Amino acid sequence: MDFKNMFKQKRVINMIVIVAFLAVIILVLTYGFNESKSVETVAIKDLFNEKDGLIVQGVIETKEVNINSKIPGKLITLYVEEGQEVKEGDPLVEISSDELQAKKKQAEAALSQAKAALKAAKEQLEQAKAGVEASKGLVEQAQAGVEASSGKLNEAEAGVQAAEKQYEAATAVKEKAENGARTQEVAQAQAAYDVMQKSYERVAALVEKGAVSQQKLDEIKAQLEVAKETLSMAEEGAREEDKKAANATSEQAAAGLEAAKTRVDQATAGLTASKAQLTQAMAGVDSSNALLYQAQAGVEAKEGLVEQAQGALDEVNAYLDAVVLKAPMDGTVTAINSEVGELVSTGTQIAIVSNLKGTWVEVSVPETDLGKISEGQEVIVKVPSYKEQTFTGHVSTINAQPNFAVKRATNDNGGFDIVSFGVKIKIDNMDEVLRPGMSAYIQFKN
Repeated sequence: MDFKNMFKQKRVINMIVIVAFLAVIILVLTYGFNESKSVETVAIKDLFNEKDGLIVQGVIETKEVNINSKIPGKLITLYVEEGQEVKEGDPLVEISSDELQAKKKQAEAALSQAKAALKAAKEQLEQAKAGVEASKGLVEQAQAGVEASSGKLNEAEAGVQAAEKQYEAATAVKEKAENGARTQEVAQAQAAYDVMQKSYERVAALVEKGAVSQQKLDEIKAQLEVAKETLSMAEEGAREEDKKAANATSEQAAAGLEAAKTRVDQATAGLTASKAQLTQAMAGVDSSNALLYQAQAGVEAKEGLVEQAQGALDEVNAYLDAVVLKAPMDGTVTAINSEVGELVSTGTQIAIVSNLKGTWVEVSVPETDLGKISEGQEVIVKVPSYKEQTFTGHVSTINAQPNFAVKRATNDNGGFDIVSFGVKIKIDNMDEVLRPGMSAYIQFKN
């Protein structure tokens, strides 16, 4: 085949395709615009007698709740169908929870680990408290030791004072024994002897005369011998054995004094050691308190970790609770926007639940007609979908503030602005035939 002929044939075919495509576009645009222009209208006279009262138009509304996913995942179960009535709490759809189950296990493991760490920290805290109590016991014991040592030192010092006095007395006896009696003592003994000698001589003379008995003389004689002996001892001084005894007593007293001083030194050393133990015990209390504060801080830190881990687990459980989406109220499933097996993301609108029994219409009433209506007033409602059926309703609220102007003043007519007020009308829809979005025509009866 000739290449030129082939090229011409391709050009002809391309032109035919282009012309056909343009023709299709023209047909679609033409019929599309013509169809959009054929809008069905409703004649008010076919619905109401305008003389019976004010007529307004609105759109039926109802409480609708979008069922959105809080978690991403695969939709694995649809529990309802469109048009199905549900009660509050009924399951609607379920999202796959495999990843959340894995996260739950991780959160549970982290919580168990945090609780174990908290338990160990509390045990350390109890040990630290016991350490503080033991340290305080050592301080009390050391204080008792200091008091006991102080008492021993006082006792030893008193012993020294007593030993010193004993030594002084022994030294005086020793000196007296070595030095003999004093002159005054000798003179006193001589005087006593002289008195007794004279008494003896007088009594002896009386005995010879028979005036005094021999027994009396014997008594005077014995007293004379004592006085003589006393004078002799005073003149001669202490006997050798008395000197030895006095010397021994003095040496014993000296030894007792040295022993008492030694006990003072020992008691002083004991008191110093007791004070050192007290200082060490008080340092132990400070150290134990530091460990206690550290243990308390450890417990608080571990409690924070437990709370954090518990929060993570609670969060996962909250998401797990959200894998099954439930009806938020009594109503009707008016839309299902997802299918089983479809992946949904957070915030995806999966379904819509509507309370069809609680329908209402919000309309705007010009202020010039506002006097014709009142709250609680019954109204007649008709919808194009059910031309032969009449619905009833009542005025629920009338807004206190106007919505917008419905007629503007112009320089030509010199009129004033007319504002409108929002009026909410609740409609009886127990049969649930009315649907949100329907046009509704309301007549306020005169």
